[in-house]
Order: sequence, then structure tokens, then C-alpha cells
Amino acid sequence: MKEVVDILIKNKIICKELKPLELNTRKKIKAYLGVNIKNEYCFILKIDKKSRILKKDIEEYFKIVPEINFRHKKKILITSAPICSKSKELLKDWRIF
Repeated sequence: MKEVVDILIKNKIICKELKPLELNTRKKIKAYLGVNIKNEYCFILKIDKKSRILKKDIEEYFKIVPEINFRHKKKILITSAPICSKSKELLKDWRIF
């Protein structure tokens, strides 16, 4: 979790509260819910993968992760893998780090 907090601070996003979500999957994916200083809800998804993130992977991740509530103003994806162009289209309203 320290790794996620460091990345958020580097990108000038400070969360007062950050809680990990329990996901029932074997994939290397972690999800967090947080509240930033402006009292906006943040949904953070961290994907550890070495190969490219494809459109089918993104669709599969959305099925695993619980429904994103309408209150979540900020949606953040943290990954070290490259993302294909079709996946970026699905993630238009997400900030990618």
C-alpha cells in the first residue's frame, strides 16, 4: 500500500483515507477506495503485469471489481505494463499512472 500512496503523492493526489478492497481472484490486481482532501471519492486499481494490458484484460478486470459507485469522482489505474490503444479507449475517464 505504501507503493500506491507514494505514486499518488508524486502525482499530487492526497487521500485522507485509503482502504484496500478484498477481491476473490488469483490475478495480480489490487483495488483501493479512498477519500481525497476535497472529499471526493477515489477508486484506485493497481495491476501488476509484465505483458501488455489488452482490451479483454480490462473487460475481465471490470467483472472482478465490484460495481463502481456513481459517487467515485476519480478513477485511477496504476500499472507498470504498457496499455494497448483499444484499452485506453475503454479507460477514457480514468487517470493512468
